[in-house]
Amino acid sequence: MAARKRKVRWVDWYHEFVALARHAGVPPEEYEGSTGHGDEYVAAHFRDGQTPANALESIKDRQQRRARMGGSVVRARKQQHLPGIEPGVGPIEVVIPNRPMWEQIGGDMDPGTYGATIATADGDHIELIKIQPVREYVGDKEAKDVGFPFWTRTAWFDVNDLDPKSEDVRRALDSIGVELETLEEDFTPEQRAMMIAEALLDYSRADEGKSGWSGDIGIPTHVKWSDGTVAGSEYLADEDEAYRREVLLGDLEIDDESFGPDKNEPTNGLKIVTNGFTVEITEWTDIEAANGEEQPEGEKIVKRTTEVELDDLFDPKGKHRGSYSDDDKDVSLVELAEMDKETRERAVVAAAIAYIGYYGGDEEYVDAIGD
Repeated sequence: MAARKRKVRWVDWYHEFVALARHAGVPPEEYEGSTGHGDEYVAAHFRDGQTPANALESIKDRQQRRARMGGSVVRARKQQHLPGIEPGVGPIEVVIPNRPMWEQIGGDMDPGTYGATIATADGDHIELIKIQPVREYVGDKEAKDVGFPFWTRTAWFDVNDLDPKSEDVRRALDSIGVELETLEEDFTPEQRAMMIAEALLDYSRADEGKSGWSGDIGIPTHVKWSDGTVAGSEYLADEDEAYRREVLLGDLEIDDESFGPDKNEPTNGLKIVTNGFTVEITEWTDIEAANGEEQPEGEKIVKRTTEVELDDLFDPKGKHRGSYSDDDKDVSLVELAEMDKETRERAVVAAAIAYIGYYGGDEEYVDAIGD
């Protein structure tokens, strides 16, 4: 089977799948699930790395199988019942596997960006952690108010919690579009246990877990992720960096301008503006006032401009760091992201003064300070 490329978002994959399904005339009830965003059978193909086309073929096969069996009535294999007695749901075997290593069982192939569920099982119990990237759930604007990139939800189940006949399990499976017939026909007892546990976690049976940066949320040291990589919280760390850059530092809205020492007749000026992750620095200097020597006509005031990315501005190895007394060379990009707005602006201005003071910039003569 052809495998899809890594780092495909579920929403994009599913939109492509729906377009193919509609073109093929497959009715929505065959794949939408109760949420309208794809049942678990479809989602399992996404998690396994299959293309939307592969998933559609499986849905067609399932559709044909249901038609042969007379619809989607839930019943157990070989179940016998007496005349006049309505058939009930027979026992569906559920077995908790023995998987001591934590593994990713759900979510995206890029769990730091789009989320994932990881689990471990010891034959008697299943423990799960659902990783919820804040930006994926609320967007960048609201994520900035949260102040960190990850939430989690946790759950712990024994085999009694996973009984397919229980009301909670029925509702949880319904929420992901999985019928008991599908559970019995298409999955092994061990797969059923993991599927039911994940469905319960998502539906109602979960506790709020740890929140914070990737290293704060309780990710075990060794997790087997969906691409086969075995790693701990560092596997999610790219989202830490992206969150700092794109959310906390992505739009600092700094527009600082100062002239002096006499504001009415300034002899120097400084303007610092942030544009995304870029810091634009402009400096004006009255050369005559600075050195006391008369300058040629049109060469009295020099204007210098430069720009620098925030990560270069706060590079601890940058030669400019600390060259201006107010610039704390120990302030890193990580620490900058954690500052309040006023303190952060002062740090950016101080580092910018140090930067243009050390490296200079493009020069031109202008008629007045501020031109």
